Amino acid sequence: MRLDPHVFPERLVYKPGLDTLQEAVISSHFMHGLCRDARLEAYSDEQFRAKCLTIDPDSLDGTLLPALLRASGAFAAERAAAARQRARENFRHYGLDDPRRAGPAEFIAEVMFDRNFRRGSRESCAREVLCEKVRERMAAGAPIAMAIPALPFKISSPLKSRGPLPDLAEVNFILALYEVAATIELLYGRARPELPGPLAKFTVVSDGSRFDRLVEEPDGTARAYRAELVRWIERLGLERYVELVDYRALLRDRLPAGAQEAKRAIRERAVRDYALVMWPLFDPGDMAAAMQAAALADPDPESSNPEGRFVSLLKSLVYTINYRALAHFAALPGGRFRALYRELTGHIFEPFAAISLDEPQGAEREVEGRAAVPETPQAKEVLRRAMLREVWGAAIEYVAEIKSDRELESEPIQACLSDHFRWTIHAKPGQLAVRVPTALGMPVQAWAGAAVFKRTRKKKLKLCALPVLALEGAGAIPVALRGSGDGRQPLFYIYPDVAFADLDGFLAAVQTQLVRTRAS
Repeated sequence: MRLDPHVFPERLVYKPGLDTLQEAVISSHFMHGLCRDARLEAYSDEQFRAKCLTIDPDSLDGTLLPALLRASGAFAAERAAAARQRARENFRHYGLDDPRRAGPAEFIAEVMFDRNFRRGSRESCAREVLCEKVRERMAAGAPIAMAIPALPFKISSPLKSRGPLPDLAEVNFILALYEVAATIELLYGRARPELPGPLAKFTVVSDGSRFDRLVEEPDGTARAYRAELVRWIERLGLERYVELVDYRALLRDRLPAGAQEAKRAIRERAVRDYALVMWPLFDPGDMAAAMQAAALADPDPESSNPEGRFVSLLKSLVYTINYRALAHFAALPGGRFRALYRELTGHIFEPFAAISLDEPQGAEREVEGRAAVPETPQAKEVLRRAMLREVWGAAIEYVAEIKSDRELESEPIQACLSDHFRWTIHAKPGQLAVRVPTALGMPVQAWAGAAVFKRTRKKKLKLCALPVLALEGAGAIPVALRGSGDGRQPLFYIYPDVAFADLDGFLAAVQTQLVRTRAS
């Protein structure tokens, strides 16, 4: 049956302040719940073509993007006024004895604590310390430079997206960064009108080149994604506020050779340590026991998470890996690959059949080199086990890569961009976690879903992201850019709670009803 757009199954309410691993587990549970809900059905190729609307480039550049930019500009002005008020209310957090002493540095620091821009524990960063750094930058007439690792590549899970390139979800993320920078610039410019600007800017460290090999993305995927992101930034006219750099290029050019070598040594040691501990525990026939044993044996456990670092990442990678085991099924027509992927990932921790891989099996011959959907439980079990082996290995490599940053004397991006305020997509001590809009109770990152216009509780319109299975399972309408290749990857979706007679009517609603508020 088709899902009621107002009642979503197994709704998971996101709780601010979770650390990276806890958030990853919640996200993986969200995907697993979607995958196993029989009421949700992605469109077949024929259904997608029948439902898909097209927007012409003139309407995109002349109506939709200007509406987004206007809303962002107005929101920045609103947040600047709110920052001045909040700084005076929080004057004691800045070491002041009188709210009237709060000035531009406190106002700008307060922007970075705005719940519309930042999420996570307020204790992860101290207002007074952050404010002093702002004051130093302003005294030197230097811009407020900020850095965030993000926008790696569009995750290739067919349940999350329909193509590898950025869509309006990534545009929405870029606009969120612009809003922070624009709000700061309004306050900074009022205090120092003689400075030419730009007075605030984000450097996005696109980290796809750091992780693509770990999840089997082709070499060119992250490069093509970055190139398209640059074009979107230019199309929006936001070059003075947002720039994009490649993670590996940044470290190669700016990280001292000694630190690069130390990072490499930490990573190689961690791979060895985790492999020695984890591979003997790998048991695709009893993954519950294997994961329980892995959580207990984790060489670097996460005290706040009973599942530990390794198991948490393992679960989050299930819907991230570009599986080699499924590569020759990817060309299956009519959505059959998506259905196969969904069945296998939704069943990933439960055997389809009891088989022994000690001897050649007919099931192995059924899947080797064939581009037809495997029919027997035994053949599906062969694939499931191959996929699990890939995920288990990727989790080892992924943990090692994370440790290679965390155990360096100085975090690499901060070392390379030492004059930048450090933002992140996950709440971490000493870093500012950027807030993204939630949908169905989850803050889905732009690269882990597709863009969608959806109603807020107050019946306004917001732009956010959701996995395509959630969107198409609810009956959302895909909208592609006219003339953009074969049109199989939409630019955005329109959720069923948005009523419109035609695309012109929808665009008119966007111009008057769009909101940028993210804090409830």
